[in-house]
Amino acid sequence: MQIKHLALLALLASTAYDASAANRPSGYTALCTEYATCTVAANTTVAFGRSDKFTYLVLSGSFVCSEATFGTGTRVSGGVNECSIPSSSTSSSASSSSTASSSAASSSSSAASSSSSKSSSSSSSSSKSSTSSSSASSGGSANVTLPAWPGCPSYVAPSDTVPLTAKIVVPAGTTYDGGGKRFQLSGGSQSEGQPPVFELEDGASLRNVVIGNLAADGVHCLANCSVYNVWWEDVGEDAATALGASGTTMRVDCGGSFLGTDKTFQHNGQGTLHISRFVADNWKSKGGKFYRSCGDCTGNKGPRTVIIENSRIHNHQTIVGVNSSYTNATPHDVATLRNLLVLRWNGEIEVCHTFKGVVDHNGSSGDAGDEWNTVNCDVSATDITAIDKTGGSKKTGIAPGNGPDPAPVNRIQESWTY
Repeated sequence: MQIKHLALLALLASTAYDASAANRPSGYTALCTEYATCTVAANTTVAFGRSDKFTYLVLSGSFVCSEATFGTGTRVSGGVNECSIPSSSTSSSASSSSTASSSAASSSSSAASSSSSKSSSSSSSSSKSSTSSSSASSGGSANVTLPAWPGCPSYVAPSDTVPLTAKIVVPAGTTYDGGGKRFQLSGGSQSEGQPPVFELEDGASLRNVVIGNLAADGVHCLANCSVYNVWWEDVGEDAATALGASGTTMRVDCGGSFLGTDKTFQHNGQGTLHISRFVADNWKSKGGKFYRSCGDCTGNKGPRTVIIENSRIHNHQTIVGVNSSYTNATPHDVATLRNLLVLRWNGEIEVCHTFKGVVDHNGSSGDAGDEWNTVNCDVSATDITAIDKTGGSKKTGIAPGNGPDPAPVNRIQESWTY
């Protein structure tokens, strides 16, 4: 009797544990257990793990629910892991076999190339959903005019496009590895208030992603975050926005952005935005700002810090726009620029342009002019290399004015079709 009673207690304890420590994320439905071969519809987010610890991958077709698919170290010890999918997902199934077929093994190997990714899909909706595919997307390699910065991964035109109906939220402290796929959400115009394609919580990392022509408001960084090898085939409202408070840093390393018309990087928070080994070309508009410290945000205040180094920036009218003062008397912004190659074939380049920051609906952000080697603009002429067209009579103009460049600006000649 006592033995039966103890067995019952053990069973109840086990049941209680399963209820409190879930083997699938909230809003997800079990697909199959560890080592089974699962099948999902195209571009489905799959969670792997147990006991409230999960790794996420965007997968298509058949795969093995195992560490081999999701990456070394992703298996959660202490019990049987599960694969699960969002409850709204359809056309998924699982076989009872724990041995992968040769085709599943091939799929597993392919998925493993984007291993160790951890993310969560937000349930919030977007204003417009995309139904595009990789063949229908107008964002492609023809729009990418610059090779990657030396030492960075090259842009590869994606064979797969993931149409989203809502932003992807990357939870705090996790990494989302897109495996080089193209992601599409909505819009892509300069309309204010668009959702981001990706929202990065504190300590989150985004890697190996291509954002297509339905770029919405790109990437939002809420606090500390890192962005590595992300390519914007087209810039929507902005490519990325730093929203972190004072003391936080958004780091962008490698990758590139193209076809922007207004701002590429927007800085609304008070922290630091550090950009390195990046390439950018607004070859169609031949204008816009590569970086802008917000001029008239709600509660707008400084200081903000931007560091841009070892990057090539083509056809932007302004490299950085910072606020040299604020109407609420908060500290000024500081821009540090090092080793930048710049070209703008139809006009002058403002390397570091200053403004007066205001609070939203409280006046306009006044233009304060271009600066070199000041407390606002930590940049000298030797930090900038201007690119002239080989054989062309027109030189790249560097502010201030149409007279002599700030001496000695480095100059090189290259052949461009602009």
